[in-house]
Amino acid sequence: MTKAQVVIIGGGAMGVSLMYHLVKAGWSDVLLVEKNDLTHGSTWHAAGLCTHFAHNPTIQELRATSVRLYRDILPQETGRDCGFHRSGAMRITRNPDRMDEFRHVAGLSDFTGYPLEILTPERIAELHPLAKLDGLIGGIYEPDDGHVDPTLATQAMAEVARAGGAEIWRNCPVTAIRQEDGHWLIDTPKGTVDAVHVVNAAGTWGWEIGHMMGLNIPSVPVLHQYLVTDTISVVADRISQGLPELPMIRDPEESWYVRQERDGLILGPYEKDAKVWSVDGVPPDFGADLMPPDLDSVEHIILAAMDRIPALETGGVKSVINGPITFTPDANPLIGPAHGLQNAWLLTGSSMGVMEGGGAGWFLAHWMTHGAPPMDALAVDSRRFGTWADRQYRVAKAVECFGLQFGVHYPHEERPAGRGLRLSPLHDMM
Repeated sequence: MTKAQVVIIGGGAMGVSLMYHLVKAGWSDVLLVEKNDLTHGSTWHAAGLCTHFAHNPTIQELRATSVRLYRDILPQETGRDCGFHRSGAMRITRNPDRMDEFRHVAGLSDFTGYPLEILTPERIAELHPLAKLDGLIGGIYEPDDGHVDPTLATQAMAEVARAGGAEIWRNCPVTAIRQEDGHWLIDTPKGTVDAVHVVNAAGTWGWEIGHMMGLNIPSVPVLHQYLVTDTISVVADRISQGLPELPMIRDPEESWYVRQERDGLILGPYEKDAKVWSVDGVPPDFGADLMPPDLDSVEHIILAAMDRIPALETGGVKSVINGPITFTPDANPLIGPAHGLQNAWLLTGSSMGVMEGGGAGWFLAHWMTHGAPPMDALAVDSRRFGTWADRQYRVAKAVECFGLQFGVHYPHEERPAGRGLRLSPLHDMM
């Protein structure tokens, strides 16, 4: 029987980041088990966007930590870059409420030390010359944002962790999990592992691994697609002139993002009616797989993006990526102790796994090695959902969160989906 201090289940950006940060913290006896290969599931097909924009300082710190790790630290440690492009990013709007939200986020960011710039239409034109200004009243600019190659970043973290003593078992699905005498026994095709700590970082398979642990994991795989264009002449011309990469641009009102990909563009739409997938268990043979394209369902969003960025119309569709990402009922990841279990941890449920993964691994590694999180954990604490978060609730909230991915976030708002599961004794009276 193999012994380990920690077994991490899942080899995506989140799980590998935890392995990396635990090794950095001095816990070298770490084993990561992965049912397929590293990045399979969701990480490998991510668009790799990295932002500092957030409505919560803890979420922002997860994202900022990821940027520093991918951009600076891992290249220094491995001698190779992770494909991080510091392109900057902007969000544009024609909605006065949205401008208030942008000012709120800029104020929060100024407090946390990651200043964001409020934009006028003229400044939008200066930063992104391919964007039409019709109807725009302003925006917000994130100068340190960019995008990373998810596979390069994950493999770099794995390389450093292995050099520090961690071990990875690929093509090794977990078949059972149980606790005996205060230790966790994890059954795999390569034998049973006796571990002090077990971490569910299974991402797309988080619900199934949680079920093995005796937990209800309130996360749902939701299909998200984006398209990659062929060469766009105006983008290719900018490259030939030595001009900087275009900043990522998001229009939250129309619910899309666009970023440069070599001499073309990537367009990512978020439709209002999300398609949940394999809610009660992901197919066992699913790995680095995709769904067939379904551009008809997002045609209206694509047309809106082309209206704002006319150059999109000039590029043919090179490929369409349509794969699962996970959503929790509030779209924040599940990070921290598993409720009611000793030495069991969650690091799963992130719809922004690459964007938040580098920081999420740091956050949980600190919690595990110091006995407390490094900063306020309320927004991500894995115990914030109880057994009341049943199947119907998690599906309804995942669909709502996906559809409102670019919705205005009003302070203290209560969104309507899934209401009425937990009622105060005074509910009927009030």
